[in-house]
Amino acid sequence: MAVADLDWLAGLRVVEVTTGVAAPLTGRILAELGADVIKIESRAKLDVNRVRVPNSAKAGIADEETLRLEGFGLLHEASASKRSIRLDLKSSRGKDLFLRLLDTADAFVQNFAPGWLERLGLSVDGLLERNPRLIVVSATGYGQDGPLSSQRAYAPIMSSLAGIEGLIGYEDGDVVGASATALADLNCSFYGAYLALAALNGRTETGGGRHIDLSQTEACAALVGEAMIEYARTGKAPGPVGNATPAGSREVVPCADGGWVVLEDLPAHGDAHRDLLGQASGRAELVAALRARGIRATAVLSPDEVVADAGFRDRGLFQQVEHPVLGPLTTSSIPWHLDGAVPRVRASSPLFGHDTAAVMAELGLTPEEIAELETEKVLY
Repeated sequence: MAVADLDWLAGLRVVEVTTGVAAPLTGRILAELGADVIKIESRAKLDVNRVRVPNSAKAGIADEETLRLEGFGLLHEASASKRSIRLDLKSSRGKDLFLRLLDTADAFVQNFAPGWLERLGLSVDGLLERNPRLIVVSATGYGQDGPLSSQRAYAPIMSSLAGIEGLIGYEDGDVVGASATALADLNCSFYGAYLALAALNGRTETGGGRHIDLSQTEACAALVGEAMIEYARTGKAPGPVGNATPAGSREVVPCADGGWVVLEDLPAHGDAHRDLLGQASGRAELVAALRARGIRATAVLSPDEVVADAGFRDRGLFQQVEHPVLGPLTTSSIPWHLDGAVPRVRASSPLFGHDTAAVMAELGLTPEEIAELETEKVLY
């Protein structure tokens, strides 16, 4: 599978004030489709992925502060292919530069709790009045209104509120939960990209700006639609079903080499596979033997095995980028094949504030003005 620099969104600029995963990943998707995505950051309000514990394997390759700011893996998954500028939005000059930057933007992506713009003396309505063609994507945990709107959002809380965790457990009804993946963040990210693209497509030369209010929890709840429809049809409250499936059941079995294998649609085959399970087979041997009997079976892969899998790599799902401090990094790509190519991961996540001077110069500031703003900690 070819990997290509796609220019579908060339000429479009996206400004983002984001943290974590949900909205940053939306920006990354737009960047790898060709948009110029500028991530606004500040030492006064760092992205949460710049304050988490970095990969210990990278210890010693940079000073402690640099490693802290650049070394957490999720930062590169969520913010690859962008530019980064330092800008203190709480200062009057910083707010003015923010507005000037938005004047040049086609879209603005943010994911802080409702009210943060108002605390700066700004509002979404005011931004749209100033720039009538601006697309604003607000991706928050619980939406812009409602009783939970001001609460901080965490992945397991959102997937619990969305009903996901209540479906994970044994068939006797005991809920185990803990799906261990940030489904609310990741699902919201792709919804955000789709909606931004649709809104951008719907603009006119003079207007058409939109405000997209996207709830991560609601985006996550959309994943349990099948259970909700079953409830509407039967009146039975959905819950854990263990290994049961609509077609019968599945089974996850251990192998002699420490791996696991999952088997599907077992009732159709009765117990014809039982003799194989007792043999001292490795994972690959067991899968082959089960398939030879017409039983659907596959290995349960760990994340590192997925990264190493030649099939995934051949299709461009994982790509290597060079980080100026950390060296070569492997990151997942956007899982879309467009015109026979996978979008290239254009770069690792940018160094904190790396593009500040360049973007300020694009706004017409002189080197002397930029230096003054740095001294005054506006570009901080």
